Amino acid sequence: MALQAGDWERIGGALLRLYRETDSRRHSQLLLQIIQDFVPADNVALNLFEVVTREYTVISLPEAITSDADVKLVASLLHESPFPAYFVATGDAQWKMTTDFMTVEDFHATKLYRLVLSRLGATQQMCGMLALVETTAHAFTINRSQGGFAERERELLNALHPHLVTSYINALAFSRSRESLSQLKAIVDTAPGAYAYFNRDSRAAWMQPRAQEWLQEFFPHDTKTPDLIPRRIHDLLVQSRARDGTPEHLEIQTRRERLNAMLSASPLGGWLLRLERTRLQPAPRFSPLPQLSARKNEVLQWMMEGKRNVEIAAILHLSPRTVEKHVAEILAELAVENRATAIVRAMELGATAKPLLP
Repeated sequence: MALQAGDWERIGGALLRLYRETDSRRHSQLLLQIIQDFVPADNVALNLFEVVTREYTVISLPEAITSDADVKLVASLLHESPFPAYFVATGDAQWKMTTDFMTVEDFHATKLYRLVLSRLGATQQMCGMLALVETTAHAFTINRSQGGFAERERELLNALHPHLVTSYINALAFSRSRESLSQLKAIVDTAPGAYAYFNRDSRAAWMQPRAQEWLQEFFPHDTKTPDLIPRRIHDLLVQSRARDGTPEHLEIQTRRERLNAMLSASPLGGWLLRLERTRLQPAPRFSPLPQLSARKNEVLQWMMEGKRNVEIAAILHLSPRTVEKHVAEILAELAVENRATAIVRAMELGATAKPLLP
C-alpha cells in the first residue's frame, strides 16, 4: 500500500524532531512518542537486552508500566517470543507482527502472554529491531489490547525505520563520545548498516569498508570527488551545509535491492553518513530441519507462516486430524510445549534462513 503525500509530510516533521534531539535518554522517549503518534497503541516500549549478562531493561510509554518483577519474568520467558529468533536468523529490518508467525490463539497460549503480557494490554504485538550496539540488542514493541495492526501502519513504520535507527545511533554517539572520533567509530562498528564520517570541510575522515563497497555497487556511474565519494552523496553534504545541518536523505533502488543513504550532523561537528541496504523481496526462505520428515517439514513451514491446522489441512490436502497428529509429533521432536515455542525453536535450529536474491 503506497503512502500518500500527507504521510510523507508527517514523516518529514517527525524527522526534524528526531535529529534535533541529541540527549540519548530524551531521544528514547521521543522515539516512543513518535511511534505512538503514527501507530496508536496501549503502550510502546524500547527493550534493551544485554546478550552477555542477560540483563533486560524496558523504557516505556506510558512510563513505568512494568514492575521489576515483570521485567525479570519477561526476560526469563523471552525465548517464547518469535521476534528475537527471527531477527537473529534473518537480519530483516522490517517491522513484524505476532500474527506473521502464529495465530492470536497460539500467541495467547504462551506463558509469556498468560503470565505477563496479558496484564500489560499486549493482546497483539508488533516489533521492530532497532540496533545491536556493542553487546546490547535494542528493539521496539508496540502493544494493543483491542484489535490488530493494519498493513498501512506497518508501511508507515517501515518508512520511518531507517531514520529511527540513524537518529538513535546519533544520540547514543553524542551522549557517549562528544570529543573522540575513535569512540564514535567504536559505537557504530557494531550498529546495523554501514557508516562514514565527514569533517567540517565535507571530506571523508573515515569510511567502513562495507560502506565503500555499497557506494561502489549502487553508484557505479556517478562521477567521484577527489576522495572517491559519489557525486550524489557529496550533494547531500552540500545541501545539509546550506541548510544549517538539516538531515538529508537519498534512496537508490535496483531491481533487487534498495539503498537508503541518511546524512545528519554528527556529535563532533561534521556529518555522519549511514547506509541501510534492504532486499525488495525480504521474505526468508524455509530450510527443512533434518530431524523431521518431509511431511512434517511441510507442516512446520506453514506453521511458521502463521497458518492454523484447518488451513494447513486444506493447503496440503490432508484431514485436520492428520495435521493435528503431525503438529503434536513436531512439538514432541522439538521438545517444546506449544506451537509458538515450536516456531521459535525451529528458527533457532535454522529453519528460517536469510532470503536468497532472485
